[in-house]
Amino acid sequence: LCLFDPLGNETEWTSSKVGFRRVEIKNRELLINARPVLIQGVNRHEHDPLNGKTVSRKSMLEDIRLMKQYNFNAVRCAHYPNDPHWYELCDEYGIYVVDEANIETHHYYGRLCREPQWASAFLDRTRRMVETNKNHPCIIMWSLGNESGYGPNHAACAGWIRERDSSRLLHYEGALR
Repeated sequence: LCLFDPLGNETEWTSSKVGFRRVEIKNRELLINARPVLIQGVNRHEHDPLNGKTVSRKSMLEDIRLMKQYNFNAVRCAHYPNDPHWYELCDEYGIYVVDEANIETHHYYGRLCREPQWASAFLDRTRRMVETNKNHPCIIMWSLGNESGYGPNHAACAGWIRERDSSRLLHYEGALR
């Protein structure tokens, strides 16, 4: 992408890798590019054993290396969107991602998801996740959060995602309760 000033001079540019894939469920089977895929996944928090929540690219690469070594093919970004470099690495190394909105309300389980005053906060977190990460082909599924009940606020988020991005699956563990 390149921006030009009114005289036609290049002022800014950025590049982005592009990938394509098709994700679907047919006959209760996950298909990626029309081929069956068995998810063998892990949850991952952004955490480094030495530096805590400051996770270096080197540490991220080590996580990818370990996942590949033990034949994992997918990761759930628990419980919030991760550093942009993580998605780039997952794109590059072929790791499927379940990207999770930063919605978790343990103490208020089942309450905030039903209260109208929290609707915009739920939707804002969902929109930011999708709009920020939508160009990463590694993401095969959006998650509406973790352990926060299920109610109209989640339903609004699900509706927005379905309108905005029908190319990916949608998940929320609380919707089954």
